[in-house]
Amino acid sequence: MNNRRLLKIVLKRVLAAIPLMFGITLLSFMIMRLAPGDPVMMFTDPTITIQDMAQLRQNLGLDQPLVIQYFAWLKQVLQGNLGVSFISGKPVLEAILERLPATLLLSISSLVMILLITFPLGLFSGYFKGSIFDDTVTVFTFVGLSIPTFWLGLVLILLFSLELNWFPTAGFLDPYLFDAGLFAQAGSVLHHLCLPLLTIVIGGIAGLTRYYRFGIIGILNQDYIQAARARGISENRLLTRHAVKNAILPIITILGLSLPGLIGGSFVIEYIFSWPGMGQLGVNAVFSRDYPIIMGTILMSSTLIILGNLLADIVYVWVDPRISLSDA
Repeated sequence: MNNRRLLKIVLKRVLAAIPLMFGITLLSFMIMRLAPGDPVMMFTDPTITIQDMAQLRQNLGLDQPLVIQYFAWLKQVLQGNLGVSFISGKPVLEAILERLPATLLLSISSLVMILLITFPLGLFSGYFKGSIFDDTVTVFTFVGLSIPTFWLGLVLILLFSLELNWFPTAGFLDPYLFDAGLFAQAGSVLHHLCLPLLTIVIGGIAGLTRYYRFGIIGILNQDYIQAARARGISENRLLTRHAVKNAILPIITILGLSLPGLIGGSFVIEYIFSWPGMGQLGVNAVFSRDYPIIMGTILMSSTLIILGNLLADIVYVWVDPRISLSDA
């Protein structure tokens, strides 16, 4: 596929995403504003008057009809302004960028570990279908898929933090190391990273291993694989040149859809472990009715979902040129 055609298709996808983004943000805005709770109540104290509350609501633009509020927010977004947090008073973009490094550290490290473990597990489990190794991996994946993430995180805290005292229960960096050297801080961050990373990796391995195992089994049962075996092609070549390449396509789709999680973070994990990332920011914003922060995270997640799908389609063509991106 030449670059001009690829650029044309990408531009077509981007233009098609505009009404989709409009619908997502409009629906999210309406649901958020119609949910119980009033952000003004977060500022109240025993001395505040009804007039003060009305003035505060007016200053925040909450006295306007919902449609007017939405288009006022959309106008600011189109101008590059995501608004200001009701709680902290910080610009939304600044608040998001402050949390981004911690989220990227947790998300990227977990994704790399999941991929490094998933591919050999799924490959050998599918190739040795029905063996003891395959049965063991199958049991592990079913257990991993059935365990709720929040429960697993709490169990790991109870076992490794409270009982064995091997890892800290929460946080990102020990407070007494704020002024320490780089290596001391890095060691503390890695120490805090272990439990949330382990929680994410267990769940991620279980899901992707099942996908990859089924993909390998399906490819190895194809007629052209049987014909290649009959021609005397080695098993190593069959796996590396045919099975792995074709079975990786469903994984690409899953990884494309996981792109929002790389930036948006895991809301549950970050909240349980008090990891100062985007996920914790989003949960706190929901609890405090911080509408600008909520809409900022929704906008970013929606954009990344669309971008992830587009990148997955492009990688499809790169992995298998027989796939037409215009039909993907």
